[in-house]
Amino acid sequence: MPASEDLREAIRTRVFPREDRAEVRDVARAVLESGGESVMALVFFGSRKTQASPDPWSAYDFFVLTRRYRDFYRSLKAAGSFRRSQRVAAALNAVLPPNLVSVRAGLGETPLLAKCAVISLTTLLRETSERRRDHFCAGRLFQPTEVLYARDPETAERVLDALVDAHMLTLSWVRPWLPPAFDVETYCRTLLRVSLAHEIRPEPGGRSKALWEAQRRYLTEVYAILLKDLADACELQRRGINYALARPVTLGENVRIEAYFGRSLVRATERWFKYMVTFDDWLEYIVRKARRHTGQQIVLTPREKRLPIVFLWPRVIRYLREKDGK
Repeated sequence: MPASEDLREAIRTRVFPREDRAEVRDVARAVLESGGESVMALVFFGSRKTQASPDPWSAYDFFVLTRRYRDFYRSLKAAGSFRRSQRVAAALNAVLPPNLVSVRAGLGETPLLAKCAVISLTTLLRETSERRRDHFCAGRLFQPTEVLYARDPETAERVLDALVDAHMLTLSWVRPWLPPAFDVETYCRTLLRVSLAHEIRPEPGGRSKALWEAQRRYLTEVYAILLKDLADACELQRRGINYALARPVTLGENVRIEAYFGRSLVRATERWFKYMVTFDDWLEYIVRKARRHTGQQIVLTPREKRLPIVFLWPRVIRYLREKDGK
């Protein structure tokens, strides 16, 4: 089903506003200057965008869209923003996109940090379509975003295509978890809960509630239009002010969606190993994020700091098991 003009316009007016926060402009400028001419677009997302309980150490999350990975990493290297092998990073980006890289803006004890998900525009369009290989892009871009930079109007429209498609895809992966009757709020809360439950993240289980509170206005306004469109297309049935699935979830559909999320978890695990290669100071960042979201004091041993890939995994596994038991 193609997206309606109402839905496309609703998303357009919300993702192309003029960002007026000076620190966001400063971080975006640092990324653009480091990436140079290889950057095609910059999409702002995450807790800094939605103000979902960020703190002074929270990173600024961006999708950095580029045409050629090697050109991007060459520019980062020349700008002094990347200490790793540009050839290895480009190869990993092509095999398992996106890569995560860090770019610092400003000086001082707590410089602003950009956490950049590097991906080509062509790959982003695939990863927000039925041909996607996992949930990484679809799971982030159905939420509020902002296009801070696009090289030209054609690029801006293609980025908008990806964002609209990410919203349109939501019904295809959330159907098994929807109740018999649901309104817009229930639909959106279910999206957040299911998406977060199928990722490897250091945040505790209550994170979906915090995201809902921060994103409520955007989600209710945009998804009210989407649910209406789905009902008009006979994908949903209207039941007063509520909706219901027009057809039941089949066993085969359940198996397919569970396999999709299972594959996504495997690829997410593989990405954690890759981030050790592509993300400068990755260990410090992960520990700080875990501290922030749990309130627990986490101190690594010298052995864990020296050889984290060998000695840190028991602690990581224990943390992921216990993080919601507080």
